[in-house]
Amino acid sequence: MNPETTSLQLVFEDGVDEFGEPVIYSRRFNTINVDASDEDIQVVASALASLSAGELSGVTRRNDYSLLPVEGN
Repeated sequence: MNPETTSLQLVFEDGVDEFGEPVIYSRRFNTINVDASDEDIQVVASALASLSAGELSGVTRRNDYSLLPVEGN
């Protein structure tokens, strides 16, 4: 089964707040080629992360599949 859509989420840490907890933020990219390999996505994630001031703490690939056909409304 091939995914219908693929997205990439980058999670960053950007210092700590007034309570000493890490400040976390994320960015999602929704138009990833479904045929891209995990290695290709990791290379792109690293390149995008280099443009951010925060420290990259996670990369997630999300593949979405349709389990049932969508019927007309």
